[in-house]
Amino acid sequence: MSLNRPALLAILVFATALLAILGALYAGAVRSYRKGELDVEGVRILRWALLGHAAIYALLAVTAFLS
Repeated sequence: MSLNRPALLAILVFATALLAILGALYAGAVRSYRKGELDVEGVRILRWALLGHAAIYALLAVTAFLS
């Protein structure tokens, strides 16, 4: 087993970009919820989406590390 650096770097770049986008959506949803424009379910769904994406990228990183 050896570290697959290009795959790990690609995962890091891709995860950073997509989590930044999803994080911006989540921040907007929280602002809308505080204004009363959005129900708490919308924020909860985006929170689970963020956690799911983070878990997927963690698994991909482990896979790249072990391949």
